[in-house]
Amino acid sequence: MHILLPTDVFPPRCGGAGWSAHALALALIARGHIVTAIVPREGHHGRLTSAILGVPTISFGYRATHIPFVRNYARNERLWSRLAQVIVEAGAAQTPRPATIIHAQHVQAAPAAVMAGRRLGAPVVISVRDHWPWDYFATGLHGDRIPYPHQTWASLATDLPARLGPLRGAAALPAIPYMLAHLARRRAALRQANAVIAGSRYIAQRLANLVEPQRLHIIPNIVDPAAIDVVIATPSNLVAPDERFVLYVGKLERNKGAHLLGEIVRQAGAALSRHTLVIAGSGPLQAELENAVRASGVRARFLDWIDHDDVLRLMARCDLLLFPSAWGEPLSRVLLEACACGAPILAMPTGGTPDIIIDGESGALAATVADFARRLAALLEQPDERRALGAGARRMAERRFAPDVVAGQVERLYQSLIEPAR
Repeated sequence: MHILLPTDVFPPRCGGAGWSAHALALALIARGHIVTAIVPREGHHGRLTSAILGVPTISFGYRATHIPFVRNYARNERLWSRLAQVIVEAGAAQTPRPATIIHAQHVQAAPAAVMAGRRLGAPVVISVRDHWPWDYFATGLHGDRIPYPHQTWASLATDLPARLGPLRGAAALPAIPYMLAHLARRRAALRQANAVIAGSRYIAQRLANLVEPQRLHIIPNIVDPAAIDVVIATPSNLVAPDERFVLYVGKLERNKGAHLLGEIVRQAGAALSRHTLVIAGSGPLQAELENAVRASGVRARFLDWIDHDDVLRLMARCDLLLFPSAWGEPLSRVLLEACACGAPILAMPTGGTPDIIIDGESGALAATVADFARRLAALLEQPDERRALGAGARRMAERRFAPDVVAGQVERLYQSLIEPAR
């Protein structure tokens, strides 16, 4: 098969959704398929064909204004027809032409993939890795704080001031008709796709009223334990060999639970006296978190954003990985990679996290700040339990999320779509 992967997020600089798209591409290439990633790059010029970390990639540039909402239109509606044309050209370039699948990896690419699929006569698959079908901002959080089911006129009228501040929020209210129409166009792409992939049971439940059951498939993201083993064989030079530490990896934002971390370490108190809290990430809550941790008396080191390989090496060395996520996690790449590293994990059971962490088997779960702090303190006194949880996490990565396991599921889905088309 020739698999076209249009995506607006892709390495080398991207978040978890982009790395998940890249991991899928590598796994499909390893299974003998032709894979082409197609990536629009804001601010770049022209078109470039290259290999990005082993994946043949067509990158092309576009421009978008910085005026709010007009910017979103430039990055989406205005771009879709151009992105669709690049997809069509990439699909027609293979000679002789194998069976073609278009698999959109993220929100910006989904409508363009549907347009291109019509022109190529190719099946279209769309992956949903966050809240973009029902939330304009893709977080599923009202005011960037409180989980809520979907956006309406009324919810947006309160969401915008809560998110942007009273003055800017009021100024943005005239954009609500565009925002709702844009969400409708996102959902229309899902309805027109041949298949939709949800990364977790949680996302599948959220999609159930948008996508018919026969077109909705739960297939997780990929993590490659063997490739990670190669990386973590080299020790981290960011911590001393004898330093004991607990680790937080991610953006310092409310949806990732960064606002809870200070209170967690304060309540854990003396249990952390022999450990350093290492924080790999940055964001708008950094100053607030630094003050809270300083007041708690816990030793802390803020590393800002560091190289991805260094993150993996820290995961492999930590006594405990803390994941106090406060939003509906689709299927966290941080957790998948921590599992592959054999890290003991303590997480909040939000969204799709229970698809990865089975309490007492592949990690530990705690639903409140108080329970999280108590579990943290207890686990730091139980090295045997931590080792058992780390070993269970590694088994989970190998059994459910390894490349051959997941890519095999995706491949069978592709084949089920191609045969009727033929």
